[in-house]
Amino acid sequence: MNPQCARCGKVVYPTEKVNCLDKYWHKGCFHCEVCKMALNMNNYKGYEKKPYCNAHYPKQSFTTVADTPENLRLKQQSELQSQPLPVFIQT
Repeated sequence: MNPQCARCGKVVYPTEKVNCLDKYWHKGCFHCEVCKMALNMNNYKGYEKKPYCNAHYPKQSFTTVADTPENLRLKQQSELQSQPLPVFIQT
């Protein structure tokens, strides 16, 4: 029995099958989730088992760091180091 397409749900026959991201796709259904650009095995990027083009690949978001005493000290030190030094002019 032939598998179903992950995008459209219709039967995928061997001549049009793309096996990627642990799913089967029609060649025409294997496109970017955002811009619908046609993808192939060489130019796709997978994220959460969905295909994306390079331009729309989701960026990883970082969690906020807790304000522990050590992190607050490092933040204050970083701010002090990034301030410009005063310039003294002799007259």
